[in-house]
Amino acid sequence: MTTHFSNGVTNVRGKANGTSLFSGIKQPLITGGTSPQEFAYQNDFSTYNASNWQTVTSTGASDYQLADYAFGWLRQGDGAPAAGEIQGVADYECWQYSSTRPWYFETKIAVTDVGDSNIWVGFAQNGYADSDTLPTDGIGFSHLQDTTTIQFVSRKNGAGVSFDMLEAGSTYTFEDSSIATQSATVLAQPSNPVRLGFLFQPLGSETGQTALQYKLFLNGNIVGTQAATTVPDDVEIGLNMMIAHKGTTGNDLNIDYVQTVQSRIAGTGVSA
Repeated sequence: MTTHFSNGVTNVRGKANGTSLFSGIKQPLITGGTSPQEFAYQNDFSTYNASNWQTVTSTGASDYQLADYAFGWLRQGDGAPAAGEIQGVADYECWQYSSTRPWYFETKIAVTDVGDSNIWVGFAQNGYADSDTLPTDGIGFSHLQDTTTIQFVSRKNGAGVSFDMLEAGSTYTFEDSSIATQSATVLAQPSNPVRLGFLFQPLGSETGQTALQYKLFLNGNIVGTQAATTVPDDVEIGLNMMIAHKGTTGNDLNIDYVQTVQSRIAGTGVSA
């Protein structure tokens, strides 16, 4: 019997080629008889243990804490930042790209002042600590100040490929977020959030596929495909979520959740 969870996840394994980002993953994620078939990390930020993360902070005050918003959010920011101040969290470098292993990633974020922020969410090399610039090696999503766009980026040794995220066939517009007043019946949560995701697909993941590729998702919908021609295949990388403030007014990067799964075995999908 099939049980359906959120984001297309079920308790039945399938190929990593459906229209839902996580359609190829079985729930619970770490399963498979005598040995796990997936390496998985999920955090819905109902709890936050700072010792599990490496913090990245430049001058000025920093703020890394759970926010009492609906469904759990991690808030990174400063009520009165100095221009150029950075807040970020990174996990340890325990992920590595492989051309034969499917890789899923999704996060949901909201930013108070898009125009005064440089944002990175995804994976990056050890020591990456400034979202004013792209990581030398990494896979993820970048937003730069004075724009309303978000790009998917895959980089190796300082070079890479990118894709402007789309919505309904047009370039996506990243909007400022605010927090609604909380009431006795409605919990507050950031407005204008965006879900960003990628699925790396080895050869043969889809009928007719002739090259390694990333399938890209925005708010749960497939918005494009990027050839995986430049990939960080010679270095370990870690989860990294960062905001660089370009103004001096209060600004937060709010993160609802992050989830990522990589197959431990070679193949065209995570399958039994």
